[in-house]
Amino acid sequence: MPIEPIVRPFREEDRAVCAEILADLHDWFGLAESNAAYIAALGQLPTAVALADDGIAGFAAVERHNRDSVELHVIAVRRKYHNRGIGSALLSWAEDWTRQQGATWFHVKTRGPATPDPEYEKTRKFYLARGFAELFETLELWGPEDAALIMVKKL
Repeated sequence: MPIEPIVRPFREEDRAVCAEILADLHDWFGLAESNAAYIAALGQLPTAVALADDGIAGFAAVERHNRDSVELHVIAVRRKYHNRGIGSALLSWAEDWTRQQGATWFHVKTRGPATPDPEYEKTRKFYLARGFAELFETLELWGPEDAALIMVKKL
């Protein structure tokens, strides 16, 4: 059942909960070094958390690459809140932030179909349903066992 979360700016005291969320999502975030980098970036990059049931249900951070382009650096939602509107709310926050900065291109990297994974198939469907298009896939960025798919959306 969908819920309407409250999305607010990240606070330093949120960091440990965000780390717990990533640790629980090992099907998507299974590399300790990458997880540590994501958690370290929170608050350094524009970051928001989504609140539901009096706790943090998910978080997202964005990274501006240039005048016209912003990347969804990380987005993570607790498993029990998947398909309940939390990810969409965080994505809306990220798109609004991107527009406020005057950027017109919003992009995300995710695992591509050349290295099949049922969880990432769900992720790609999530982005496609929200207006992203597949720009290109590469085996060079993350290696031949982990294809990277760059998806874009014009805002």
